[in-house]
Amino acid sequence: MSGDATIERPEGRFLNLGHPLQPREPALGYAARLAALNGVGLPGLLRDMRIDLDALGRGDGRTLDALAELRRLGPTGRDALGRHTPTHAVGDKATTVGGHRFPPGTVLTSATRVCPHCVAEDLARFEGPWHARPWSRLEWVLSPVRTCGVHGTVLLHVEADVTLRAGHDFSATLARQVLPVLDRLRAKAAPAAGSAFTEWFVARLDGSRDPGNWLDDAPLHAAAAFCEGLGISVLHGPGTHPSTMGMADLARAAEEGYRIAAQGPEAVEAALDDIVGRHRFAKRGSVGHEKVYGRVHAVLRTSLKDPGFEKFRHVLREHAFARLPISPGTPFLGVRLGERRMHTQRSAAFSSGRSDAGLLRLVGPEAAADGQRLWITVEEFGTIVRKVEDHLTARDVAARTGFTVKQVGHLEEAGLLSVLPEADRNGGTKRRFLRPDVDAFMARLFRDAVPVANPAEPRMAVERAGPSIRVGVVEILRLILDGRLAWVGRHTTGNRYDDLLIDRDEVLRVLRGEGSADDVTESEAAAMLVGVDPRNLWRLARVGLLAWSPGYRPRDPRSVRAFTRASVEAFAAEYATLKEVAARMCLAPHQAMRRLEEAGIGGATSYDRVRMKLYRRRDLPAGPMAADAA
Repeated sequence: MSGDATIERPEGRFLNLGHPLQPREPALGYAARLAALNGVGLPGLLRDMRIDLDALGRGDGRTLDALAELRRLGPTGRDALGRHTPTHAVGDKATTVGGHRFPPGTVLTSATRVCPHCVAEDLARFEGPWHARPWSRLEWVLSPVRTCGVHGTVLLHVEADVTLRAGHDFSATLARQVLPVLDRLRAKAAPAAGSAFTEWFVARLDGSRDPGNWLDDAPLHAAAAFCEGLGISVLHGPGTHPSTMGMADLARAAEEGYRIAAQGPEAVEAALDDIVGRHRFAKRGSVGHEKVYGRVHAVLRTSLKDPGFEKFRHVLREHAFARLPISPGTPFLGVRLGERRMHTQRSAAFSSGRSDAGLLRLVGPEAAADGQRLWITVEEFGTIVRKVEDHLTARDVAARTGFTVKQVGHLEEAGLLSVLPEADRNGGTKRRFLRPDVDAFMARLFRDAVPVANPAEPRMAVERAGPSIRVGVVEILRLILDGRLAWVGRHTTGNRYDDLLIDRDEVLRVLRGEGSADDVTESEAAAMLVGVDPRNLWRLARVGLLAWSPGYRPRDPRSVRAFTRASVEAFAAEYATLKEVAARMCLAPHQAMRRLEEAGIGGATSYDRVRMKLYRRRDLPAGPMAADAA
């Protein structure tokens, strides 16, 4: 035999010196201990025993049989040796351990990890040369394991001085790099954040599964990589790569990822929510998915061809589709989004036919505060839009009915179309009309209309008849709505304003036959009400301070708006304008207003509603005004 000592090998290849095979001890580690105990190096022992080192490093079955025969391990020992030895075929870079297939790079071949406390216990437990007593655990040569589940410390990464083609001599590596400084390594051993990940990983290597653990129905390599990637994303920024992290940080990340993932998809989604919530998205520019999710996305993206990761890809994919504004047809982790689930400001504005400014007014300024992107779910935005889908602007009403925008304003002034209060508009500062109100108004106009294919004079469209008899459109429509016309028609089945027909002569007859001596025209009302601008009389009628007359003056065939005399007289008795008060007090209007304010006398109604300053006569100070009121 090569080396410092000579071993006589019996015909049956049996070695007298050897320690028992330990749980989860791989073949190369076991062979290294045999060599150390017999005073030779690993290559020399295998050469003398005619065992191929490369085949042993691959976990070749016949080579493992030869190694087991050196100490007569028996069927049970031989099975344990094979189960805990990484194996792979020639040319296959992936490795199988205990029925679990791991990607290339998972098994350490030029280094090992050790727990100094485990090494110290091995020294106290076994006999023989010091460097032959520690034994290699399978988990020490697998890259996902970075903590000791027994002592709760971070493993030490030890690079081999001499690397063989298939691995390295574990006993010789420890003899040179660990045993001389073991006490110092034990004192400096860093406590781990936890060992749940390691315990779970080792249990899976041993064939144990927990039905309550969401990870245990996935392949071990996929579950371990997902835990590490998720932990890095949760604990560190999106640009963090494992190569820039130390052993303790990686161990902590795997522990955190396992803690979350073992609870199930709901816990994973909550962690992903936190990741997205921490990310500050700029107002403009594209959103990179890996820049949002970080390492967990990189792990799943680079393993698209591995079906073992599919359940993890599904969770992240569904979360991204629901939380990120991904456009339909965009691929994410191998699947294209069908229908949009999250809106950006631009897509929401486009889908609802609004400008960006109009959209922000609709959803509220707090939705995109501090220069952040506006993100809103399709369902939430649909709810907001449904609340205002019946809100029409004057332009919308004009397009729907055939009136001009100016005519819509006249209808509003006349009280034929009511507008929403400003607090209920929720879509901007412009006035809004309810679609059902507009449709009901048009239905009332056409309720008694007779279809006519080719109307002949004097039957004609309202728009044409009004100017010919000098009658406003609003007045003609009011006659129709009040049922005062015996005949109303429409162009065949049309239902727009320009399809509405009336008999011009009938309208003229009705106007000439209506009216009352008690009606007061606008000019007459202005003369009776000191200080009231005739242009603002309709505002007083709109707020109920004046009442419109039901008819018109018989001497004037034109549409002349009039008020009831009783309402005008009641207004004059109850209210005084600022102009009238100032004249009575012999002061300028602004001086009179200041004098009233100093006396604690306020206006009777809001200036914005009637565009004039009104005071109740009973609130005015005693003097000329009081006498006049009496």
